[in-house]
Amino acid sequence: MRAPTAGPGGGRARPTRRGRAVLAASALLTAAGFGFGHREFIVLGGTGLVLLLLAAALVGRLRPMEVTRSVPLDRVAPGDEVEVRLTVSGGGPGRRAHTVADPVRGPGGTEWFGVSLDGGAETAAGVYRVPAERRGVLELGPVALLRRDPLGLVEAVRTGGGRDRVRIHPRWSMPQAMPAGAVADPQGGQDGGRIGGAAFHALREYVPGDDVRHVHWRSTARHGRLMVREHVDTVHTRLTVVVDDRSGAAGDDRDALDEVAGAAAAICAAAVHERWACELRLVSGASRESGGHLGPLLDLLAEAEPQPRTDPSAEFRRLWERPSADTAVLVSASLTTAEAHRFCGLRDRYPRLVVVALRKFGAPLAGLPGATVVSAFDADDLAARWGRGWDG
Repeated sequence: MRAPTAGPGGGRARPTRRGRAVLAASALLTAAGFGFGHREFIVLGGTGLVLLLLAAALVGRLRPMEVTRSVPLDRVAPGDEVEVRLTVSGGGPGRRAHTVADPVRGPGGTEWFGVSLDGGAETAAGVYRVPAERRGVLELGPVALLRRDPLGLVEAVRTGGGRDRVRIHPRWSMPQAMPAGAVADPQGGQDGGRIGGAAFHALREYVPGDDVRHVHWRSTARHGRLMVREHVDTVHTRLTVVVDDRSGAAGDDRDALDEVAGAAAAICAAAVHERWACELRLVSGASRESGGHLGPLLDLLAEAEPQPRTDPSAEFRRLWERPSADTAVLVSASLTTAEAHRFCGLRDRYPRLVVVALRKFGAPLAGLPGATVVSAFDADDLAARWGRGWDG
């Protein structure tokens, strides 16, 4: 539907763009009629002014009402529909709104969806559906209660209500194999997963249930609240997936990132299926741990946006400082050979490095020292190629 033109307001009647045009034309005609002595101009101008006054009287002032939005699913896939139910209730002095307009901001821009409030009941409800066309995040709200005269000259708007987010996860296919496991150690252990305990991960605030033996007293004294050491288990296979979310290097940035996100989702899904610890990182800096579930990783991929002026070398330095994993996988549609060689500099930190290059948006990469190169056309092609012909 068309967006309200009066802007945010407290329910007072205001002229729309059409109403302001009629007001300007009426004033001009009236002035010309008096100036040049043409009675017809005065009649036309007066008629326009009378119409505006009647429209304002018909619209009046909106009564305050409460709007509740219900979104059954907050995570969907491309091609799905998001069903949104709006319920309006409450009363008081003033006129009743005719329509509830809900703005939905998504990857394709902002679109307004309207629910008609016909009838005189104090409580009304309506449903609208939003197509989830591609990966991204839909931002819903705040709603606008709208009352407009039949000619569209005057409207009254009240804005309010909360906001909701719906994540559209990338489209992905489960790979047939998952070869990127721990690398055997001749001494009987595992590279990236030493037998014998957990590695320090980070300091965080104490929460009930934490082992008091992990309290870091020096940090507690400095911050004025209990701080504990958080550890990660390095015995189990651990995978780090890095997503190249840079813009300006692969033609259509959003299409390229959609494919990269789909490829990364497939790799993460296979890792979670195998019950591996999995961390997803964006070149721009955001990161998330799986915690045994795929959902948090898909959420981050849905939220990813093409980032300008992002240097992958900064992320490679962060990877060097992170707890080491068995395998680090870099997924990109625009990686240059020089950048790939810088990623290979992590081979002393990660027993296995894998570079996934999507040819649909970038040139294929040649062989890299110390890394496995998986060249695929797009995300679907990667799912079919993942793990085939690897030499370990």
